[in-house]
Amino acid sequence: MEYRKLGRTGLEVGAIGLGTEHLENSRDTIEQVIHTAVDGGVNYIDLLSSDPQRDADFWDNFGPVFRTYRDRLILAVNWGEPIRYFDLDYCQRCFEGILERVGNNYVEVVKLMMVDTGAKWNGWAQDSLQCLRRYQKEGRIGTIGMSSHYAPIAIKAVESGLIAVLMYPLNLTSHIREQDKALIQACVDHGVGLVAMKPYGGGSLFFPKGEVAPATPAQCLHYLFSLPVSTTVPGVKNAEELRAALHYWDATAEERDYTQFLADLHHYLAGDCTYCNHCLPCPQGINVGKTIWLADVGQYYSFDEIEPVYAALPARASECTECGVCMERCPFEVDVVAKMRRAVEVFEATV
Repeated sequence: MEYRKLGRTGLEVGAIGLGTEHLENSRDTIEQVIHTAVDGGVNYIDLLSSDPQRDADFWDNFGPVFRTYRDRLILAVNWGEPIRYFDLDYCQRCFEGILERVGNNYVEVVKLMMVDTGAKWNGWAQDSLQCLRRYQKEGRIGTIGMSSHYAPIAIKAVESGLIAVLMYPLNLTSHIREQDKALIQACVDHGVGLVAMKPYGGGSLFFPKGEVAPATPAQCLHYLFSLPVSTTVPGVKNAEELRAALHYWDATAEERDYTQFLADLHHYLAGDCTYCNHCLPCPQGINVGKTIWLADVGQYYSFDEIEPVYAALPARASECTECGVCMERCPFEVDVVAKMRRAVEVFEATV
């Protein structure tokens, strides 16, 4: 295992960490995964579950195994969740429940969960930071961080100096995203530990697309390790998938080589919006990239949270005249007109 500094936190974390979003919830599987992780030098575990009462079965399986290795592991947990994040009392009750279950009443990293809008950063996140600083003064939190899927908000948080760790989706497709490059540099400039989530693109990079061959875990990880990330957290289902990630350290240079995939990246991404806004300016003033992004991620949020962000855009998707100028400019052959129609269905058909 290679160990890297987690930004300015003073912690050193294994370059390969452990994500638990897709972990099969059985005591046997969890025991195998944690044992495999520890044996492989993994010391950073990102825990998705933020409500111990709702997810009691998971905690009954995960807690005893985790506590066996507590002094060798760095735990990152979420503060809040996508739906009930606005209820600070609920966030605090959940966090207190986690503290009771981790074995030493202490969590190394606490992340504000899914801060993807300006309203959430300026409102809920600031109120939450006050709560978390109190825990920090009490010695129950080591570092305050944040997770985000939207680079402009993530950059704002990094530059604020208020967070020391950022979890953000990075993988081979980030190679052509200028906003991701800007975010990575901001983390370097401000000493923020960068945790790469979705290193395999949610598993999509393992499937061929057209004539482009699928990527492998070793290729995905080698690309990330060429960047100034602190760690990455593959979301494994079982020990076999974790061993596939840890095989990276035994992989040959040929197995790790991702250059051909990058050479084919434009073909791989054909039809997929990367929110790059190379299609702009729109004659109607539509922010095409952000509009499509909001429609894409809307399934993960409550409508009441995401719709005001859409409503604040300078022009709505329904103002699209289907002139096709954006599609002529798009480097990835995206059917922008169809995506504008989809945004109308998501945000305007219910208004």
